[in-house]
Amino acid sequence: ELYRQSDLFVLPTYSENFGIVIAEALTSGIPVITTKGAPWKELKIQRCGWWVDIGVDPLEKAISEAVSLSVEERQNMGKRGRKFVEQNYSWAQISKSMSSVYAWMLGTAILPDCVVIDQ
Repeated sequence: ELYRQSDLFVLPTYSENFGIVIAEALTSGIPVITTKGAPWKELKIQRCGWWVDIGVDPLEKAISEAVSLSVEERQNMGKRGRKFVEQNYSWAQISKSMSSVYAWMLGTAILPDCVVIDQ
């Protein structure tokens, strides 16, 4: 209910392994501001929020920018965020990704896009 009553979700953090509250806020159609301590660069790419450097100044700038937007602009960001989460983090998508990983591990498919190998 709190997400639905909100216009913006802000999570400043030094370290998050995923930040499930970010996905929850996006699913609720709310733009998100978080710091680069969370792995959410897609917020900027998908234009559904802000992914800023850690610190007071970058956070303050993002909040000022967010509250200066019209309600309609924030709602459009929220819609893009909801769509992004549905396309990438729904159970249907997760199961599809896991199936592709298992097929790759069994040698019956190529490396899926969801697997990133650092070299």
